[in-house]
Amino acid sequence: MTATTKIANPRDIAQNAMALINELNLQPTPQVYHVFYSYLSDEIPELSQLVKVLIRNTQELDEETVYRIYHKYLGTHAVEQHINQGVEGLQAAVERVEEAVNSVMRDTEQFCGEFDTASQRLLADDITLEDARSVSRQLSGTSNKARDCYGTFNGSLEEYHKEVRRVRTELELVRRDALTDTLTGIANRKNFDSSLREAVTSTMETGAPLTLLMIDIDHFKEFNDNFGHRAGDGVLKAVSRVLVRSTKGADTVARYGGEEFAVILPDTTRENAEKLANKLRENVSNQRIINKKTGKDFGKLTVSIGLTSYQLGENILEFVDRADKALYLAKQDGRNTCVLQ
Repeated sequence: MTATTKIANPRDIAQNAMALINELNLQPTPQVYHVFYSYLSDEIPELSQLVKVLIRNTQELDEETVYRIYHKYLGTHAVEQHINQGVEGLQAAVERVEEAVNSVMRDTEQFCGEFDTASQRLLADDITLEDARSVSRQLSGTSNKARDCYGTFNGSLEEYHKEVRRVRTELELVRRDALTDTLTGIANRKNFDSSLREAVTSTMETGAPLTLLMIDIDHFKEFNDNFGHRAGDGVLKAVSRVLVRSTKGADTVARYGGEEFAVILPDTTRENAEKLANKLRENVSNQRIINKKTGKDFGKLTVSIGLTSYQLGENILEFVDRADKALYLAKQDGRNTCVLQ
């Protein structure tokens, strides 16, 4: 699976991309997946050639390198291009379908005219046997042309459907990228804001409990200053993995900004949320950040957590602000703790 292979079926591309990511021992974040999906589909020749060279020398192929490739070829500007290309592709497909439909309608009108003419000739009182045979041969020819026309139209529609499915798959990747934090692979701030609005709306409609956790990595600035930003990025990714593994599918884990994370817990009481918060805190404190290449141990991680539950009718900003205040108190209380507000 080390050579660039152009695969037509998006499902096959997706399966092969995941297999290659696992083979290279990389984290299957949306950005990493997007790079290898693009590589296998050969949609950007420069990207495909670069990845092919890096695969031959796996020592130079790490997540940081893949992220640089992502930002260069598939970042914000590339996202805009993909959206524009996707819209243009859909418009072109629709135009081709319209033209195919118009062509079939024209041919159908012609066939109907030919059938009407033939019917009138067959109903004529003075028609001879030879004339009837001639009309029959003409009807047979018209029928064959109609059948061929239908077959061509049906094949064209299938091709257009494939094109639409391909464009939809690419646009879905773009949509995911737009809602995903590029470093950690979890929800970004935009995704958090929209998910929280949906969760609050649902809570106001059903009355189900809703709890929010705000989480901050303790002494993160010191860690960055002492060990460098690359190690700091490793810390952010390690914490995000713990948060994702420790929560369930209905929860939203997001990078709120910098070294701060947020977890939206729908249908979760304060008591259960507090238990989860302490579980998260303990799971993070059990992590040690180790440089994969040098084996250097960067030490133990801890986080502070602020927790609050939504009060029916309150403003979303007030809800978030209360969780932020709880987080501030947790930091003031000596860190590596959880405070309810």
